Amino acid sequence: MKVHRLYPPPGREVSGIYEDLNLPPPWHGDSARPYVIVNMVSSVDGRTAMEGKAAGMGSRIDRRTMRTLRSKADAVMIGAGTLRAEKLSLGLDELGGVPPPLAIIVTHTGNIPLEDHLVATEEQEVLILLSDRVPQGVVERLRELAQIMRTSADSTGAVDLDRALQALKAERGVGVLVVEGGPGLNHALISRNLVDELFLTVAPELLGGTAAQTLTLLRGPEIPSRGRPALELVSIHLADGELFLRYSLPRTPASSA
Repeated sequence: MKVHRLYPPPGREVSGIYEDLNLPPPWHGDSARPYVIVNMVSSVDGRTAMEGKAAGMGSRIDRRTMRTLRSKADAVMIGAGTLRAEKLSLGLDELGGVPPPLAIIVTHTGNIPLEDHLVATEEQEVLILLSDRVPQGVVERLRELAQIMRTSADSTGAVDLDRALQALKAERGVGVLVVEGGPGLNHALISRNLVDELFLTVAPELLGGTAAQTLTLLRGPEIPSRGRPALELVSIHLADGELFLRYSLPRTPASSA
């Protein structure tokens, strides 16, 4: 299957997508937290899941691209809802010789089917990120299955993601973090100005569905215009009708003050 880079010009055929990517880029100036990228796949009509699952939406090239991005990162993060929805791996699979990234699960309650739904090799470390409001009994149960990091809760009782990212950088040495959803985690990070880049695969599919069934890239309150990031297009790749879009999310004036 041929892969073409359409943007920036001139367009040309390339051997792969993001294989020559270097993260974090030299202009990344925030050393207090990791360089955060969100990687998602959606249909043309904006759905990011079928029957609650993202599996099956992207092509073989998309799955290869996902693992390429993981190989550039120190850790891969998902929300508890994504883990509850389907059985998945946060590793590298066919990319032999590259150590797997740290797998991070963010949960506000500790209610996660870790043993049943997370496929991890012996070489991959798993970290559960909890707020300090989760009962100690739940923490001790999860500690038997994975490593635990606790941080303070935000005003809603959820994990304070800003402090959590700083702790991941300071305590675990996470310099580059890939986030793979779900929509609630994406919204929480983007609305707090904690995402540096968005990698979006647009699959050539129309799925339809009602509003209640439809999972989109973000789920949460509308982001006000003064805090809304202005995405800047970095690159476009095309492979067999599937588009691979890369955007940077510059900091808004309000957040840089």
